[in-house]
Amino acid sequence: MQFEDREQRNERPKEASRNLPMAVLLVLVSIICALLYIGWKYMSDDTSTADELTTAPADSVANAIKTQPTEEETIAGQEEVSSDALPDVAMPKVGEKKDETAKTDNKPKEEKPKEDKSKDDKPKIEIPTGGETYTHTVSEGETFFGIANRFNVKKETLKAMNPNIEESGIKVGVTKLKVRIKAIHTVGPGDILRVVGKKYNVSVPLIMQANKKTKNFAERGEKLIIPYAQKE
Repeated sequence: MQFEDREQRNERPKEASRNLPMAVLLVLVSIICALLYIGWKYMSDDTSTADELTTAPADSVANAIKTQPTEEETIAGQEEVSSDALPDVAMPKVGEKKDETAKTDNKPKEEKPKEDKSKDDKPKIEIPTGGETYTHTVSEGETFFGIANRFNVKKETLKAMNPNIEESGIKVGVTKLKVRIKAIHTVGPGDILRVVGKKYNVSVPLIMQANKKTKNFAERGEKLIIPYAQKE
């Protein structure tokens, strides 16, 4: 009987042991709910700050664009700055001239000598002085250049002495050309071509060429054309 009484005394209340786990469970659940609430609150704060950060640049850009000056305002500001920076310069009035310019205007202008365009660019050909002028009638087979060579004169000299005659317009037996020669010698007794050449200081071949001679011979009373020793 005593043993049974002791067991009855040592028995733990069953209801208390059952209620304890339920209380612990409720505490844990409440703690978990509190943590979830705190986490949700923290996350909502982060998203709101993130939205503020993303929207802030757009608002700042819009405000910056609104605050930027327009082109007209910038041009007006530049004009004001340039007008303030540049010194005042007294511009001369229209019609006013300085004394120096007036003096220079009163000076007579020097006229440049006009160039005489009538002068020919070609050098003048001097006709040999002295001697005689011989009139030669063009014969068959002769040309302007051939006649110049025959009388030992330059073609330009022959052209200068006959300016109105064209080279290609000479006619046999009609055209007469003036030729400058040294002399006309009449052959006398003992006048051979060698003697005549020494007298005028002209070579025998030139005398024969001017007189169309093929032989070194001259008849008494014959008139010989004496050309210049050098072409002139």
